[in-house]
Amino acid sequence: MYSPLESVFQSVDGPAWSAGAELASILLFARANTLWRARGMQTTPLAMLLIRSLVALFVLCGVTWAMGYSLPGFGSWNVLEGLTVWLGMFGGLGLLLFATSLSQLPSRLVFFGGSVHLFFGAMIGYFVLGENMGVIRTLVTLTLLLAQVVLWWKDRQTWMALKRVQRWIPFFIGFIWGTYYPIIGMVQQEHGVWNTLLLTEYGVFITLAVAFLTQVQRQWKGLKSRENIQSMGEQALLSIMGQGFSALCISWGGVLLHSILTNFSTVINVSAFRLRFGERIDWRYMGFFLAYGALMIVLIYFD
Repeated sequence: MYSPLESVFQSVDGPAWSAGAELASILLFARANTLWRARGMQTTPLAMLLIRSLVALFVLCGVTWAMGYSLPGFGSWNVLEGLTVWLGMFGGLGLLLFATSLSQLPSRLVFFGGSVHLFFGAMIGYFVLGENMGVIRTLVTLTLLLAQVVLWWKDRQTWMALKRVQRWIPFFIGFIWGTYYPIIGMVQQEHGVWNTLLLTEYGVFITLAVAFLTQVQRQWKGLKSRENIQSMGEQALLSIMGQGFSALCISWGGVLLHSILTNFSTVINVSAFRLRFGERIDWRYMGFFLAYGALMIVLIYFD
């Protein structure tokens, strides 16, 4: 069932609105992602993630109640709502891996691996949702895939120097996001943007709560830190707004456009980590990311 908020979300649409929504999402996440380097992530990461999820859920439920709307799933459940919560649990796994990777690995490697999001999103958008791929979008996707393979091969020593699990986690994150967001595009056609955001956040909370409970004795002290609560409270607010704008991007422009636009965020994210933490800029990766940006301009003007 759609939320009454949906009338606002459906009042506009089109590529320009979609691109604007995703730009807002990228800027919000650029700040939110730097908070995964907060001090508590080194000692009690699962507590940090649980705090983030609790705040996000509290804000979403609070806004819904304050506006006089009912929460989806309360009172009665249907199969699709339950599956959407499971989808949120899958997204929670992606968040867990993404946050812990950013706290330990150079940001350029995490975001570079995550850029395979584009290819999984494009495949689902084309083969499952039947969206138009088009000549320009196909050329952009293939060019980026080739560039990514070449760059990974040239810098394979850096990747091989990582622990075995760490080498592949960024790419697995890209797989998760590349399947998660397209499916979001499918289910929000049934639930609407707002209710989908709520239902998936239920699932995210379940995943992070289970992860926390597996190490509750070691992680418990992290819940009592004012510094952790402050940093994760900010992270939750920023990321919820970012997720909302991404959902609007999908609603207004489709899964394929979102998959392409969201990967341009790497340029801004790597720059944010450079400014915040003084990370060294590796121009091999920045060249890839900047070329990505150039291809986005081609896409906007000629698609």
